[in-house]
Amino acid sequence: MIRRPLTLAYARWHARRPHVHDIHGLAILVNPWVFDPVLTKVGAWLAGVAPTLSRPNECWLELGAGSGVVACALARAGARVVATDIDAQACRNVRMNAALNELVVDVRQGDLFAPVEGERFDGIVANLPFWPGDQQAPIGHAFSAGRDFELLRRFVAEAPTFAPRAYLALSERFGAFSQARAALGPSARLERRARHRGEWLDLFAVD
Repeated sequence: MIRRPLTLAYARWHARRPHVHDIHGLAILVNPWVFDPVLTKVGAWLAGVAPTLSRPNECWLELGAGSGVVACALARAGARVVATDIDAQACRNVRMNAALNELVVDVRQGDLFAPVEGERFDGIVANLPFWPGDQQAPIGHAFSAGRDFELLRRFVAEAPTFAPRAYLALSERFGAFSQARAALGPSARLERRARHRGEWLDLFAVD
C-alpha cells in the first residue's frame, strides 16, 4: 500500500469521493466533502476510546461530528448522544450513519456550542480541526482551527460551562501540533497517548 502524505490538495481529492469503512464494527459511509475519520486516523481512534469514557444512560455531546462515527460509538455503548457540526452535509451524514447502524443520535447544526446553549451534559468529546487557515475553503471547516487556533481556544474556555468532563483529540503527526497544543493552555492535561497505525495520538482532558 502506497502511503501518500496528507496535504490539503490530497485531502480535497480524497473528499470528492464517498468512502465506506468498518470502524470498530460500525458501518460508516463517508459522503463526499465530509471529513473521513480514517484519513488522519484521529476519528477512528477516538471512536474506540470515547465509549470507555462514558457510562450507560449518560448524556454526551460530540462537537464537530463529521461522519458521526464517534457519536455512533457512544450511542452503541448506551449513552444518550447529541452531535453537532457546523456543516449541513456533515449533519446529514451523521443522521444517515446513525440510521444505518440502528442508533439514536440527536444531530444539530451550528457553530461549536451554539446548538446546545443552556444545556448540560455528563461529558463532551471532540475531534476538532487543528490547522490554522481559511475556514471558507473547500473542506476548510474540516481542517481549519481558525486564526491563532481560535476554535481550540474557544473549546477550552467554553467546555466547562456545558459539562464537568471534556476531551479533545489531537495527532502529533502534523507540523502544527505544538502550536495546537499550546493553544489548549495549561489547564488541558494529557489523559491518554497511543500509537494508532503508525501515528501518535493524544487525548487531552479539560475540566
